[in-house]
Amino acid sequence: MVKMLPLRARMKSHAVLTLINSLIFIVLSVSYLDYLPANLTSLDWSYIVIATAGQMGLLAGLLGLFSLPLSLIKSTQVRLLSTSVIFTLALITLYGDTQVFAQYRFHIQPVLVEMIFSGGIVEFSVANYLFGASMVLLTLALQCGLYWLILTRGGNRLRLAGRYLAYLLFLCVLTTHIIHIWASANAVNSITNFSRFLPLFYPATANRLMLKYGLVNEAELAQQNKLKIDNKGNLSYPLAPISYQQVTPTNVLFIVIDSWRHDSFSAEVTPNIWQYAQDGQVFKQHYSTGNATRAGIFGLFYGLPATYWHSFYRNRESPIIMDRMQQLDYQLGIFSSAHLLKPEFDETVFVHVPDLRVRSKGETKPSRDIEITQQWLEWDKHKDPTRPAFSFLFYDSPHGYDFPEDYPNKFEPQVSRMDYLSIDNDTDRLPILNRYNTSVNFNDSLIGKVLTQLKESGELANTLVVITGDHGQEINDNKQNFWGHNGNFTDPQIKVPFIMFGADLKPGVNQYFTDHMDLVPTLMQNYLGATGPAENYTAGYNLFEQNADRRKWLILASYSDYALVNESSILHVSGAQGGYQYMDRHNRPKEGKPDFQQLNQAYELMRRYLE
Repeated sequence: MVKMLPLRARMKSHAVLTLINSLIFIVLSVSYLDYLPANLTSLDWSYIVIATAGQMGLLAGLLGLFSLPLSLIKSTQVRLLSTSVIFTLALITLYGDTQVFAQYRFHIQPVLVEMIFSGGIVEFSVANYLFGASMVLLTLALQCGLYWLILTRGGNRLRLAGRYLAYLLFLCVLTTHIIHIWASANAVNSITNFSRFLPLFYPATANRLMLKYGLVNEAELAQQNKLKIDNKGNLSYPLAPISYQQVTPTNVLFIVIDSWRHDSFSAEVTPNIWQYAQDGQVFKQHYSTGNATRAGIFGLFYGLPATYWHSFYRNRESPIIMDRMQQLDYQLGIFSSAHLLKPEFDETVFVHVPDLRVRSKGETKPSRDIEITQQWLEWDKHKDPTRPAFSFLFYDSPHGYDFPEDYPNKFEPQVSRMDYLSIDNDTDRLPILNRYNTSVNFNDSLIGKVLTQLKESGELANTLVVITGDHGQEINDNKQNFWGHNGNFTDPQIKVPFIMFGADLKPGVNQYFTDHMDLVPTLMQNYLGATGPAENYTAGYNLFEQNADRRKWLILASYSDYALVNESSILHVSGAQGGYQYMDRHNRPKEGKPDFQQLNQAYELMRRYLE
């Protein structure tokens, strides 16, 4: 039994607990450093060590300050348990953030939390829940034991050591911000880019003050500021009214497979799609407009870089192609396995679609994929044959490496389920790739039913079918422990299959650099009657008029960053800060400087449709 301590002693014990937790925070945060670039200098590493200690100490200190009022509780048992709960939740959150960062190279964000709790995006197994519960209980027990030891045996020596540790961590915080002020003013990317490696890390800048005393590299700073995404400008979309000529409308069907890798389009993995593709156009060097669903779907429907997402979302602006099809009295059938609420496609792409079907009823991704297939088949049978039709099928099983338990056509060997908590850079990728390909094959079997009905009804001759992915899915292709998407801008995460057939298209294979933005001008000019310059409403090119000289680079986006990708390099830019990393196409540091002429062209494109 712990005797009642006076308030001052209780506060000192609380401070010691906070400082010990700061050390635990620092130990946990070491895992963030596994993903640092290889070409760091001794100055860079000095800053990284100081900044990590300072930031983790600061987070623990703020947590201690927040929980300090619990020292007023006189009951030792209640005080011990309530304080331990707070530090336990903080440590579990930090551990979870290290796992998120390991997979995606970004921290837990509000948009990620919203997507998870909105349902249908991330699904956890019973084993995951049991592991999480055991982690919480074990950490809570350790926190309670630690606090009890401090209360009973802490003594003056431990408190004295804690005082010196507090001074050291404060000095680290102060030094971190001083170094960052200098680095920001001189655009030292190796230091300023480190900010993205630590959670809630916002080091100070004082560029105006530094400029006043002539301590700024103005040219480098101006270039870095130019790279920041502008989400505040008003839209100027389209740039001018679009003229149309009379057309006989063609039915259009978009089929999108979530997380579809470009190398999983084959006669073995996708036999149905492959068969129909032989009579259409196959684009072998096709890229999404991002490494995440929001970016990929945005580029596909708007024909613009996904860096415009926030501006279009804020203005609730629908895509030109949707407006035009509604103007031509198209019937609209929107069937998505994952819901359309997060990302907010119900307030962007489909904002003007009446009676929008925003959610499927199935409990699992495969059941929802089966559901939307059956609903599309019924919708197609009963639609008005005198009116044109646009439909959108969005499949989701490969996003979760999922398929029905009794699905017969499996690639072996494969893992029994995809468990992100059990994989690392040394994990054998083949069993995971086989499970992924089985999920793609399952979706292909459903898509085969859709295409068979189109063909047997005779509608395929008057239906343009577009089949693609919203983004890719990396399965540790580059041996950098990336398992998924939204983590980098290498080919496994951004290159996708792209096939068009039906509507009397002649077969052919296109080897040019194409991307999702190119679909909008193709539809507008060839099927929806648009005349005049396509630049008024899109940054893409007509797929039927491509040539090798048109596109030398791509603009891609994630949820927070964007990248300029060309044949030999990736320029990965922090959208909020403007700092960048210059890498090769395998996400490894690249010597030299980016092509700033291409960068300026990209910047102008990202500003073109803003007032």
